[in-house]
Formats: sequence, C-alpha cells, structure tokens
Amino acid sequence: MKKAVCLLFLIGSTVLVSFQGKAVSYLLFYFALLLPLLALLYSLYVYFRFKIVQNVSHLVVKGQKVPYQLILGNEDFLPFTDITLHFYTDMVSMQHDSADRELQHLCLLPHAQKQVETKMYCRHRGTYPVGVKSVTVTDFLGLFTITYPMMSQVRLTAKPRILPLERLSLALQKKDPKNTLFPTSRLQNLPDYEVRRYQSGDPKKYIHWKNSARTGELLVRRQMPEELFETILMLDLSPIQGDTEKRLQTEDNILEAALSYLQDCYLKKIPVRVVYMDSEIREILIDVCTGFEAFYEKCADISFESALPLEKVWRRYTSRLAGTRAYILITSSQTPALTETIEESRLLGNEVLCIYAGELNL
Repeated sequence: MKKAVCLLFLIGSTVLVSFQGKAVSYLLFYFALLLPLLALLYSLYVYFRFKIVQNVSHLVVKGQKVPYQLILGNEDFLPFTDITLHFYTDMVSMQHDSADRELQHLCLLPHAQKQVETKMYCRHRGTYPVGVKSVTVTDFLGLFTITYPMMSQVRLTAKPRILPLERLSLALQKKDPKNTLFPTSRLQNLPDYEVRRYQSGDPKKYIHWKNSARTGELLVRRQMPEELFETILMLDLSPIQGDTEKRLQTEDNILEAALSYLQDCYLKKIPVRVVYMDSEIREILIDVCTGFEAFYEKCADISFESALPLEKVWRRYTSRLAGTRAYILITSSQTPALTETIEESRLLGNEVLCIYAGELNL
C-alpha cells in the first residue's frame, strides 16, 4: 500500500512538472525522487543505531532449559519502524510463546525499550551461536526491506548429560538382555580374600559367589585390590555417517554412555582409564586424585575425527600392555573387524564389554 502511494506521488509530481513547470511543481518532483534515498538511509540508520542486549548462561547441560533475556532499545530521537528479529534454530530451541509475535514487525518509539524473557535449550552437546541471528529492517515507506546479520554472536556451550547408570543399564538390557555393565567373572577366580556377610545396599559385583555357595549365605569381599577394578574404557571417535541429526545424536549417545559409567566408578573410587584417538592416541586417568570434571568439560567439544577405527586404536594401545584387563568399548555400530578383535582379546583372558550406543534410547 505504501509503495503504491509513493509511486502515485512520483507519477503525479512528474505530470505536474510536465504541464506547469513552476517552482512548487519542481519541489514536489525532487522530493518524490529523494524519498527512496531517504528511505534507504533511514533503514541503514536504524540498523546501526538499534540496540540489542542478550543475556544467557554460556555453559549449560544438553536439554537443560536456561533463562534468556533480550533487551531492545531506541536511544535516538527518531522512531524505529518495522523491525523483525530472526533467531538461531538449528541446534537451539526457544520458548517464545506470545513473545514470538511481539518480535515481528516491531516498532520502538524514541527513548523506548522492549524486554523479552524466555527460555532456551540445546538439543545436542557442543558450542553453538544462540539468540538473534539477523535483523530485518523495513523503512517507513515500505520501499526497502534489508536483512543484516548480527555483528556479534552470543555462543553457548552445552555439555552432554550425565545419566544414572541404572538408566544406561536399562537401555542396554532392552536392546540386549545379556548386557551387563560390570564384568565379574575375573573376580570369582581370585584367591579368597577376607569376606563378610552381605548387607542390604552392598554392590552385587562384590559378592563372592564361590564362598557364598559353599556356606549357603551371601558373602562379600571386605577389600579388593585396586588394580582389579581399574577398567580401560575405549571411546570410538571415528566420524559417523548419516544426516546431521542422526550424527549428533549418535555422538551424544557415545559420550553420555561413557560419562554414565565413569561417574559411577568415580563416586565408588574405582579408577578408570579413558582411551581415545584424535590426532593421536590419548589416555586420561579418572580417579579420586585427578577428578572427573576435567574430562567432563572436555566432552562438550570433543571431536569425532579419529583417523583409525576402534579396533585398530585398541590394538595399538594394548600392544604396549602386559597382563589381562577389563575393557569397555563404546562405539556406534558393530563391524566384523571389531567383533573379531573382541573375540581375540577374550581368548587372551581379558574381560570385554562392548556397548553399541548408536541406537540406544537414552
């Protein structure tokens, strides 16, 4: 409608100049020619003078809703008309509710401001830009609509969830009823250690089944050598194929399965060595001395860019070790090469649990 009025005004002033040629006619004609330029300059002015302040926590947990505050301000003497904000929505979900409509075709009077408070959450772990992605400004005549990208971004880092071990165990058992999260057969072949009667709340993995069968009552070990509980957790960080949503969800599953087990061991003071490959094979010890948080923080941005598949990383790592150990492998899918390597390791006396996290419903 505004465009049609401007066009009619230009046509009318042109006709008036053609037939009369007086000063007033030329004044109207030149004013009609200047209107588009004034409208364009106004749009540029609004963009550079329009104030946007965004407040949000920079470190969250995936799926956790966090407050997001947006303040829009006009500190000038001119009104700002028809401003529309566009938000990042690829990795972040926002709960606008009725505020969503308020941020479309926004008008701010001189020295006025608008404040919007809502919540947002990240659907996957990682670091992403959040909040306002771009601003669309339309001039007062509706002649020009220009979309500008935000000159500065607000970035948010989402860490993976730490799920209860029971939830991971339940998801594994639904997929494969034979799955167990803690190998126990090695513990039953150890020499007898001091035992006591089983008490409610004692971890079942400490039960000494041979002595229990011999005495007819449940017995648990009082102490276990620390090295027998030290488990090596192998993370498969090979690139994952598929669309973006599937790839990110699979990466989340692998890390959340690992963190679930690691935190449980850490709280029980059981040391675990985490082994993975990025540019090279890396090993991180998680125990009461080194702590759990450093590795947890690292999981927010750890890259799935291993140059070798899990079985080759595993072979390289174990080539420098002696003796038998308990291994937990966490990967996205089962391959014949990995299955063969697992069988070879078990024949050597190692305990091996392989968690295929790609299709787990966590």
